[in-house]
Amino acid sequence: MLEAIRRVSGYVRENEAEFIERVREKSELQQEAAVRESRKKLSKAKRRREEISGLIKKLYEAYATGKIPENHFSELLTGYDTEQKTLDGEIERLQAEIDRYNTDSVRADKFIELVKRHTEFNEFSASLLNEFVEKIIVHEATKVNGVREQEVEIYLNFIGKFDLPEQEEQPEETPVRKSKKKRRHEMTEEQRAALRERDKVRYARKVAAKKAAKEAQRAAILKGTAYEIRPQEAGAAHAAI
Repeated sequence: MLEAIRRVSGYVRENEAEFIERVREKSELQQEAAVRESRKKLSKAKRRREEISGLIKKLYEAYATGKIPENHFSELLTGYDTEQKTLDGEIERLQAEIDRYNTDSVRADKFIELVKRHTEFNEFSASLLNEFVEKIIVHEATKVNGVREQEVEIYLNFIGKFDLPEQEEQPEETPVRKSKKKRRHEMTEEQRAALRERDKVRYARKVAAKKAAKEAQRAAILKGTAYEIRPQEAGAAHAAI
């Protein structure tokens, strides 16, 4: 766990802009599709709740005028009350899901703040566990070619299970990269900030094309809904990139 925290934190310090982008991209399209479905369910649940309120009102009126006996009144009222309470819980759950939409960047910022509060990760402690680790999933052990293997998944607070990008195999550049990391460690905070800013600019250029393609996917997902992205909106978003 200590090594996992150390590796992700090191990556965040050296690649802050890229880290934010990776966290945001991780589930953005899936979120949008899920939120669109949640909005439909929320609208349906609210309409049904209004219908039940109207039915309860009519039920009281029918009972007051003697159109239905007391036992039928009590039975129907109990059923409506139960359904209404169920709908209230469903509406609250769906609204919470929608409210959580597009909060990936916020979670990334919170994790960055957490990393910046710690300058060293020399030893593991209960405090470090509580601050960084959300949960740990230990899978059942298996044997592969006579070797016992056991997968352990570590979910970090705010960002969940975060997979570091694979390093491209470039043997000739490896010494240079190690030297670069060493130099950054020896730099002042101002120098590291300048390098981070340079990395942000480079990474922004790198993801520009990817963002344009993603906007097209997003528009396709939301097409035909109340949240459909209009051409002028898409153009404005692309210009902002």
